[in-house]
Amino acid sequence: MIRSLTLLFGLFLTIGLVTAPSVAQAAGKVKVKVQVVHATKKDKKVDSRIGKVAKHLKRMGYTGLSLLGSEQLEISPKGKRTVTIAGGRKLTVAVISKDDKRVRLRVQIQGRKGKVVDTTVKVRRNGLFVVAGPRHKDGILVLPISARY
Repeated sequence: MIRSLTLLFGLFLTIGLVTAPSVAQAAGKVKVKVQVVHATKKDKKVDSRIGKVAKHLKRMGYTGLSLLGSEQLEISPKGKRTVTIAGGRKLTVAVISKDDKRVRLRVQIQGRKGKVVDTTVKVRRNGLFVVAGPRHKDGILVLPISARY
Protein backbone atom coordinates (compact mmCIF):
# COMPACT_ATOMS: atom_id res chain seq x y z
CA MET A 1 0.00 0.00 0.00
CA ILE A 2 2.76 2.43 0.97
CA ARG A 3 4.67 1.49 -2.19
CA SER A 4 1.56 2.24 -4.31
CA LEU A 5 1.10 5.61 -2.62
CA THR A 6 4.77 6.43 -3.16
CA LEU A 7 4.50 5.53 -6.87
CA LEU A 8 1.27 7.53 -7.17
CA PHE A 9 2.86 10.56 -5.46
CA GLY A 10 5.90 10.24 -7.77
CA LEU A 11 3.60 10.16 -10.79
CA PHE A 12 1.73 13.30 -9.65
CA LEU A 13 5.04 15.03 -8.94
CA THR A 14 6.31 14.13 -12.41
CA ILE A 15 3.08 15.33 -14.06
CA GLY A 16 3.30 18.53 -12.02
CA LEU A 17 6.85 19.18 -13.19
CA VAL A 18 5.96 18.51 -16.81
CA THR A 19 2.92 20.80 -16.79
CA ALA A 20 4.38 23.51 -14.56
CA PRO A 21 6.16 25.44 -17.37
CA SER A 22 2.95 25.50 -19.45
CA VAL A 23 0.98 26.95 -16.56
CA ALA A 24 3.72 29.49 -15.85
CA GLN A 25 3.86 30.53 -19.52
CA ALA A 26 0.09 30.91 -19.70
CA ALA A 27 0.14 33.10 -16.58
CA GLY A 28 2.82 35.52 -17.90
CA LYS A 29 2.35 38.80 -19.69
CA VAL A 30 1.86 39.15 -23.43
CA LYS A 31 4.24 41.52 -25.22
CA VAL A 32 2.18 43.35 -27.81
CA LYS A 33 3.88 45.51 -30.43
CA VAL A 34 1.63 47.90 -32.31
CA GLN A 35 2.86 49.83 -35.33
CA VAL A 36 0.76 52.69 -36.63
CA VAL A 37 1.22 52.98 -40.39
CA HIS A 38 -0.25 55.57 -42.72
CA ALA A 39 -1.08 53.69 -45.92
CA THR A 40 -1.89 55.46 -49.19
CA LYS A 41 -2.27 54.61 -52.85
CA LYS A 42 -0.92 58.00 -53.95
CA ASP A 43 2.84 57.47 -53.70
CA LYS A 44 5.33 54.61 -53.70
CA LYS A 45 7.56 55.54 -50.78
CA VAL A 46 7.90 52.80 -48.14
CA ASP A 47 9.32 53.67 -44.72
CA SER A 48 12.18 51.23 -44.00
CA ARG A 49 11.27 51.19 -40.27
CA ILE A 50 8.16 49.18 -41.08
CA GLY A 51 10.37 46.19 -41.86
CA LYS A 52 9.03 42.85 -43.02
CA VAL A 53 5.44 43.93 -42.38
CA ALA A 54 5.59 46.12 -45.53
CA LYS A 55 5.14 43.11 -47.84
CA HIS A 56 1.88 42.21 -46.07
CA LEU A 57 0.61 45.78 -46.36
CA LYS A 58 1.48 45.98 -50.05
CA ARG A 59 -0.75 42.95 -50.64
CA MET A 60 -3.62 45.13 -49.43
CA GLY A 61 -3.01 47.39 -52.44
CA TYR A 62 -1.24 50.24 -50.66
CA THR A 63 1.96 51.55 -52.22
CA GLY A 64 2.86 54.40 -49.87
CA LEU A 65 3.63 53.33 -46.30
CA SER A 66 4.95 55.58 -43.55
CA LEU A 67 5.41 54.66 -39.91
CA LEU A 68 3.66 57.20 -37.67
CA GLY A 69 4.42 55.47 -34.39
CA SER A 70 5.16 52.26 -32.56
CA GLU A 71 4.08 51.09 -29.12
CA GLN A 72 5.45 48.25 -26.98
CA LEU A 73 2.81 47.07 -24.49
CA GLU A 74 3.07 44.39 -21.81
CA ILE A 75 -0.39 43.15 -20.94
CA SER A 76 -1.33 40.70 -18.21
CA PRO A 77 -3.90 37.99 -18.91
CA LYS A 78 -7.35 39.59 -18.55
CA GLY A 79 -5.64 43.00 -18.62
CA LYS A 80 -5.74 45.86 -21.11
CA ARG A 81 -3.75 48.92 -22.15
CA THR A 82 -4.84 52.11 -23.87
CA VAL A 83 -2.57 54.44 -25.86
CA THR A 84 -3.12 57.48 -28.05
CA ILE A 85 -2.40 57.05 -31.76
CA ALA A 86 -2.46 59.32 -34.84
CA GLY A 87 -5.37 61.70 -35.15
CA GLY A 88 -5.93 61.78 -31.38
CA ARG A 89 -7.58 58.36 -31.45
CA LYS A 90 -7.42 55.94 -28.52
CA LEU A 91 -6.27 52.37 -29.12
CA THR A 92 -7.16 49.75 -26.51
CA VAL A 93 -5.72 46.24 -26.61
CA ALA A 94 -7.05 43.67 -24.13
CA VAL A 95 -5.90 40.11 -23.50
CA ILE A 96 -9.08 38.06 -23.21
CA SER A 97 -7.45 34.64 -22.90
CA LYS A 98 -4.27 32.81 -23.74
CA ASP A 99 -2.86 29.32 -23.77
CA ASP A 100 0.36 27.74 -25.00
CA LYS A 101 -0.62 28.12 -28.67
CA ARG A 102 -2.80 31.23 -29.03
CA VAL A 103 -3.80 34.48 -27.44
CA ARG A 104 -7.21 36.07 -27.90
CA LEU A 105 -7.03 39.86 -28.16
CA ARG A 106 -9.70 42.52 -28.35
CA VAL A 107 -8.66 45.61 -30.31
CA GLN A 108 -10.67 48.82 -30.15
CA ILE A 109 -10.05 52.20 -31.73
CA GLN A 110 -12.02 55.11 -30.34
CA GLY A 111 -12.35 58.17 -32.55
CA ARG A 112 -13.92 61.56 -31.88
CA LYS A 113 -17.37 60.24 -32.76
CA GLY A 114 -17.18 56.84 -31.07
CA LYS A 115 -15.75 53.42 -31.81
CA VAL A 116 -14.18 53.12 -35.22
CA VAL A 117 -12.88 49.56 -34.78
CA ASP A 118 -13.96 46.86 -32.33
CA THR A 119 -12.72 43.37 -33.13
CA THR A 120 -11.59 40.24 -31.35
CA VAL A 121 -8.95 37.98 -32.90
CA LYS A 122 -7.05 34.83 -32.05
CA VAL A 123 -3.35 35.14 -32.75
CA ARG A 124 -0.87 32.30 -32.86
CA ARG A 125 1.85 32.49 -30.24
CA ASN A 126 4.47 35.00 -31.46
CA GLY A 127 2.19 35.77 -34.42
CA LEU A 128 1.15 38.90 -36.28
CA PHE A 129 -2.14 40.27 -37.57
CA VAL A 130 -3.13 43.49 -39.28
CA VAL A 131 -6.04 45.77 -38.43
CA ALA A 132 -7.08 48.15 -41.20
CA GLY A 133 -8.40 51.11 -39.33
CA PRO A 134 -9.94 54.51 -39.93
CA ARG A 135 -9.33 57.00 -42.70
CA HIS A 136 -6.38 59.30 -42.12
CA LYS A 137 -5.45 62.20 -44.37
CA ASP A 138 -5.23 60.82 -47.94
CA GLY A 139 -5.26 57.16 -46.90
CA ILE A 140 -5.97 54.98 -43.89
CA LEU A 141 -4.31 53.88 -40.69
CA VAL A 142 -3.13 50.29 -40.69
CA LEU A 143 -2.02 48.64 -37.46
CA PRO A 144 0.26 45.60 -37.68
CA ILE A 145 0.02 44.02 -34.21
CA SER A 146 2.25 41.21 -32.94
CA ALA A 147 1.78 39.19 -29.77
CA ARG A 148 4.79 37.48 -28.15
CA TYR A 149 4.89 35.34 -25.02
